[in-house]
Amino acid sequence: MARSTESMTVSSTAQFWEKSTRRDFMRLMGIGGAVVMLPTLFTSCSDSSNDTTGPGTGATVTIDFSKGDVAVLQFAYALEQLEADFYTRVVAGFSGSGLSSSEQTIFTDIKNHEVIHREALKTVLGTSNGFTLTPTYPGVSFTSRTSILATSSAFEELGVAAYNGAAQYLSDANNLLVAGKIVSVEARHASAIADLISPKSSAFAPSSFDNAYSPAKVAGAAQGFITDKLAFANPPAAFVQGPNNNG
Repeated sequence: MARSTESMTVSSTAQFWEKSTRRDFMRLMGIGGAVVMLPTLFTSCSDSSNDTTGPGTGATVTIDFSKGDVAVLQFAYALEQLEADFYTRVVAGFSGSGLSSSEQTIFTDIKNHEVIHREALKTVLGTSNGFTLTPTYPGVSFTSRTSILATSSAFEELGVAAYNGAAQYLSDANNLLVAGKIVSVEARHASAIADLISPKSSAFAPSSFDNAYSPAKVAGAAQGFITDKLAFANPPAAFVQGPNNNG
């Protein structure tokens, strides 16, 4: 099947909120078109928050799963906010990070991807279903290559397992398509980071099936890096783990 040659250009967060942009974005995701993000988008989305309060000590953010697909996308949006913020801080601190120039290139690419994921989900959710989380990083040193790689690996593996596990709760094929296109990139991130930690080993793909985690398990892991208190209302009663899984 030939890839679509259609494309759209987004230069700012404000443009993402325009109805025509949201409509075109969803259409292009469906046909395999290209979305071009100009550098101004990434500078305007940078989170320079320097929160020092502990995880779960802030206001409660409740995701109500009775909303169906909206809740699943909100759940994904929470994770993408965390990842985008983390990589933005990593990139901002390159000079003292101990990361090599080639590693910095990889992290810059990952940061740009995560910002796009965050803004894409923000666009799909719209103003009525959005929220802003405040990440915090106890025990993480942004001046330590080892700490950065370990945290990055944990976030990417968690993201893959989160999307894999939450996909079963999506009912709209368009939303499932968006989730699938995001999780495949998250898996590439996880593979790249694993190879940086253990070069030329089986770490890049240690098993035949990736994990699929329940929303509760993912939230428990993510909460350690989010000041706001994550809460679920009407959580799913059933969860299918799938093959070779540690959910």
